[in-house]
Amino acid sequence: MTAVWRGPGCGWQRNASVLVWTPVLLLGPILDLHGSAGDIVFQVAMIVVIAVSAGTVALTGGPPWRSDTPYVALSTLAAATFAGATHGSSQWLPTWILLANALAAALPRRHLLFAVPLTTLAAMWAAWDVEPHQWSRVWAQGFVVLLAGLANAAFTALLDTVAELRRTRQELARVAVAEERQRFSRDLHDLLGQTLSVMVVKAEAVRRLAARDPDAAAAHAADIEQIGRRALVDVRQAVDAMRAPSLDDELDGAVRALDSAGIATTVDRVGMVPSGPADEVLAWVVREGATNVLRHSGASSCRIEVTDQEGRIAVVISDDGIGAPRAWTARLGGLDGLRDRLMAVGGELTWEPDSGGFRLVATLPEGAG
Repeated sequence: MTAVWRGPGCGWQRNASVLVWTPVLLLGPILDLHGSAGDIVFQVAMIVVIAVSAGTVALTGGPPWRSDTPYVALSTLAAATFAGATHGSSQWLPTWILLANALAAALPRRHLLFAVPLTTLAAMWAAWDVEPHQWSRVWAQGFVVLLAGLANAAFTALLDTVAELRRTRQELARVAVAEERQRFSRDLHDLLGQTLSVMVVKAEAVRRLAARDPDAAAAHAADIEQIGRRALVDVRQAVDAMRAPSLDDELDGAVRALDSAGIATTVDRVGMVPSGPADEVLAWVVREGATNVLRHSGASSCRIEVTDQEGRIAVVISDDGIGAPRAWTARLGGLDGLRDRLMAVGGELTWEPDSGGFRLVATLPEGAG
């Protein structure tokens, strides 16, 4: 199957000048039909071959240069042009202009460096053959053919560049949309993971306490209502791309969430206070780390440290739970998202078993962002 480039600025639009100039440049040979019947048949045949070949080049030529059809059509056009040149009439000289015009439609740009000068020399030979010693006619023919070849080469190069820019813009737009979807998915995962986990824990407490301690169950139910309302606000902010969590808020939220689940939590902060992008990234680390402790650890205690380590800010979250899960589940996929966030600002994320529990370490430069 013939491969034809279908991008913007290609096909017949790209090679429109060949289609436009074909009838104009063949008008001379058409009006100059003369000689015997055999000569006229030969001339008509060459005119038809040139017209069909030029049209084929225009309709099939162009990037990505995967089809042989334009090359075959161009070769046929060149052969017919040479055959017409042997007819000995100056009315056939414009066909060389058509051949030069068709070069850029059928050949890649690098081949034009040889094809255009070669066609120009052949056209000058044809002019010399028709009118020997008429140097003005020879040089004029060479100039016109060279100009036609260079002009169409420049025009098609411009169209190819525009088409490439359009494709690049479309690809950049596609990548930007994909990255934004990935960012939103990651933000939504990190944003709701902890909240929903706390709601599940409290719902379980309500189920256990409903019969024997209605007041405590009602208190937990009220917490679920409050957490749910806050989650709605967070989701609306995330949808509006306005959500920018802070480290202080996430530390407080982590302590409340873990304490509600019966996990005693301590927070140690020493050194400088991060700001800007660093504060936001570390806030996501605390949220995701606390969520994983809540969901997976089975721990009774958790420790969160925010410290300076040789010019880098570090957040360390450790617990005394069951350690790393035996099977790495999709639930922990948020750690990969955190790693991407940290790498974007020059940070690092590591995790490992720690004294029978689990330890998450995030570090980034003090001037990150």
